[in-house]
Amino acid sequence: MPSEALSARRLTHVLHAGFADPAAGPSRRNDHAALVDEWLVSLWAGAGAPASGAALAAIGSLGRRDLGPVSDLDLVLLIDPEQVDAEESARLASALWYPIWDSGTSLDHAVRSPAQCEEVAGEDLRAAISLLDLRLVVGQESLVADASARVRAQWRRGARRRIGELVDLAEDRSHRYGPLAHSTEPNLKSDRGGLRDVTVIRAFAESWLADHDHAVVDHASRVLGDARDALQAVTGKSGTRLGRADQDAVAALTGHATADDHLAVLADAARSVTWELHRTIRAAQAAVAPGGSATRGSGADRRPALTRLEHGVLVQSGEVSVDPQVEDPLRDLSAVAHAAATGLPLADATLARMAAVPVRPFTAAQRDVFVDALAGEHIADVYEALDVQGVFARWVPGWTEVRNRPQRSAVHRFTVDRHQIETVKEARRFLATVSRPDLLLVVALLHDLGKRADARDHSAEGAPLAEVAARHLGFDEDDVRVIGTLVREHLTLVGLATGRDLADPATLQDLLRAVGHDAGTLELLRALTEADAIAAGPSAWSSWRSSLVDHLTDLARDSLSGSAPVPRLLLTPQRSVQDAVLTAVRRSGSAHVLYPAPTGDEAISQICLGAPDGAGVFAAMARVLARQRIDVRSAVVLTMDGVAVNTWWVSGTQGDLPHPTALRAALDRELGRRDEPAARVLELAPAPPPRTADDTPVVTLLPGASSEATVIQVNARNRPSLLADVAEAITVHQLQLRSAHVMTLGKRAVDVLYLTDEKGRALEAPAVGRIIAALMDAAAT
Repeated sequence: MPSEALSARRLTHVLHAGFADPAAGPSRRNDHAALVDEWLVSLWAGAGAPASGAALAAIGSLGRRDLGPVSDLDLVLLIDPEQVDAEESARLASALWYPIWDSGTSLDHAVRSPAQCEEVAGEDLRAAISLLDLRLVVGQESLVADASARVRAQWRRGARRRIGELVDLAEDRSHRYGPLAHSTEPNLKSDRGGLRDVTVIRAFAESWLADHDHAVVDHASRVLGDARDALQAVTGKSGTRLGRADQDAVAALTGHATADDHLAVLADAARSVTWELHRTIRAAQAAVAPGGSATRGSGADRRPALTRLEHGVLVQSGEVSVDPQVEDPLRDLSAVAHAAATGLPLADATLARMAAVPVRPFTAAQRDVFVDALAGEHIADVYEALDVQGVFARWVPGWTEVRNRPQRSAVHRFTVDRHQIETVKEARRFLATVSRPDLLLVVALLHDLGKRADARDHSAEGAPLAEVAARHLGFDEDDVRVIGTLVREHLTLVGLATGRDLADPATLQDLLRAVGHDAGTLELLRALTEADAIAAGPSAWSSWRSSLVDHLTDLARDSLSGSAPVPRLLLTPQRSVQDAVLTAVRRSGSAHVLYPAPTGDEAISQICLGAPDGAGVFAAMARVLARQRIDVRSAVVLTMDGVAVNTWWVSGTQGDLPHPTALRAALDRELGRRDEPAARVLELAPAPPPRTADDTPVVTLLPGASSEATVIQVNARNRPSLLADVAEAITVHQLQLRSAHVMTLGKRAVDVLYLTDEKGRALEAPAVGRIIAALMDAAAT
């Protein structure tokens, strides 16, 4: 086989072998490894290898016969230094490595003697794990057998002192990559619960300190391996990150109806791997722990140290378990609460027992202990343990439908179920600020139960589901109603604050109606709003978004208390800056630019642009920012006494931005040419075509959002010219922009536009239809 044909041959083999039979993955990968072996044998023959004293061995995925269609090759040239000298070793290595590189295949290579393999295995943990997979490809078999025996002996001799290093390796990767099971774009190899963790689990088994459930790990490995193979076949690249753009194709290739179905299967596999790794680490640590620290008594009376807690909870050998002889209805939940508070793991037998206990609605006392567990610092770890055994879904009605469910919003980092757990963790920071901390924790747990397949409005559809779950968890009807209200309205506060005109009385009235004119519900909603956003991801919350939410909350709080609104400095935008720009524009009759003093430590800056209002002013400002390659994160567009005073939040510090004088000159030029069609054309690269349904723009009329204007929301994939294109559509249709509220959420931009006709009136139905169509075209450009 010519060297340059290898890559195509590997891909062709995998695609020809197919994915129709889920059980065929191991045999397909074994045949694939044999194909590569055959090619390497031909290279060996052409390299003039000696008859003895040398061997070519594979490690890594090729060594395990678990190779992906575009995976790198990891090879070791083994040399007996008594038979092959250094010069011959170098010649042979060059004769082997260069054809591999010429074929376009990535290669990790080494030249070693068996003794050097043993030495490296003793010094380098990662190298030791790789060398455990050492396998003969061609050459002197006894060299590979010698090296493999030395490596395994070294691994077992040093296993006890290296347990901590192995644990640190696994935990370091989990901190850097996160859990595969809850990722919206999982890394099949490196994420926690991925293929690297499978390798670590098997390395623990090779140490003889701890074993694992081989059937569970082998099945999970097959699922993850098939996904990796399909991904590499689809992309033709060696990457293992399953991005959104490739999920549909990979799901189809692996025989799943939808990408969500496939991601759920991957999540199950990853959770199994994570749990087996957790169990293996615990067993290995117990095996090397000093006997005296976990025992009491001496001689024949020596036994594991045991601490008895109330309700039949036991702490023994660093684990939380229960006394099966104690029949206390609070026993199991108390064990969960203790584990969540201390970080001690629940014993396997205890988890199995919980999974077998018949499920009944919680009593008030059980409810209180369950809430205590939610408040525990280690609730996420405890949740994973309960979930793998199926316990959590039995306790919380409706949980099964959102378990492992992927999120299609680019803002979200986690699956639906794990996002709710993360929201519980974030809500703990607000427990001292609300009158009902128990309701806050429970609504954080239940707020996205409506994110089921084919859900149209997860907030509205989730409210009755949350009410059912709350009743089962032991809450009375008054509390159930509050929980239902908070789930139904959990996006209302941030939506109104960031997407509506805070000066319009309709905005405040909509919030008051949402919370039922109740101050306690308002405070719970404010805390839930921030916890939910922070749990979603870093792009969902920021200081400027917080300031808007706080401002609207303050207005509602004043209204509910019956007191007159207290004058406040709304941090975004700064009124003093707006007034300064307004005065400057009135005095000069021309544009003005002002950079407010930086606030906070975020790499986001404000720009306040002002100019005499008129047709095309907003579009001109948007084009200036686009031409200057300034990334707009949010904007509030207002007209104040005939002057357009627009505040923009942009990426970067003020030192990264053009000088205000330069920006003002550019704005003057743009305003002077706003009536020239040719001058309004932006010289920017066109947006790439939509790759998934998530890229499709959505333009929505918001009826009742204002009594004075027509309010339209544009939700589209963000790009540098989006705002300028939207503004141009408004100008072309000769509409007035009374105000606008612009924000960026991940890869999406959400722009809320308050539009009127030339006489300042809300739009008639025909005009609404025309502008919606035009905005759809502009957003899709």
